Amino acid sequence: MAIDTGLAIVCDDLQATGGIKRILIRAWADGDDVDYSTVAGQHTITKIVDTGAATATWGVYEFKNETPALTISATKEMGSTAFECGLSFFLPKLEQLKFDLIESITNSCLMVIAVDTNDNAFVLGASQKYSNTDQVRNQTYAQLTTVEGGTGAAYADESGITITLTARQFEMPRQYVTAATGIEVAAGGLTATTD
Repeated sequence: MAIDTGLAIVCDDLQATGGIKRILIRAWADGDDVDYSTVAGQHTITKIVDTGAATATWGVYEFKNETPALTISATKEMGSTAFECGLSFFLPKLEQLKFDLIESITNSCLMVIAVDTNDNAFVLGASQKYSNTDQVRNQTYAQLTTVEGGTGAAYADESGITITLTARQFEMPRQYVTAATGIEVAAGGLTATTD
């Protein structure tokens, strides 16, 4: 991409809000089909589907409002830039169901979609740069890196767990943009599909 134009800030940019409103998580599987846009100036993913299927199924993780945050930090060494992408969110109230969900992602190679309050869907754990022929082996997946929480001591203390997922990849997170249905959240609100 040639650097032949600048970047404008418009009124919509100034009205943008912070925060994350939806978090989708799934484990990578052999043969997953992820289409990366090759159009100049479009750093996007246009399709995420399961092996041999028309869609991919995701778990939708709910959280306490105004607690999730997406962070991106980059370092450059010897001509290669690595991006550390982190997503943290708070699950209120300690209970067995939450422990089971955390256990299910503890040792998994994950792909994550964080939808911000401006309806931008950012994909973590899927990177085209330096990828192998088989995408599941590109080693840029997201992982559970920290779990921190507890009951607190006083009755007014908050009970719950903060989860942090991290993806080390070699490009900025791509935005999930599709001409089809995109992200469809099921009626119960705990699963979603992408196409």
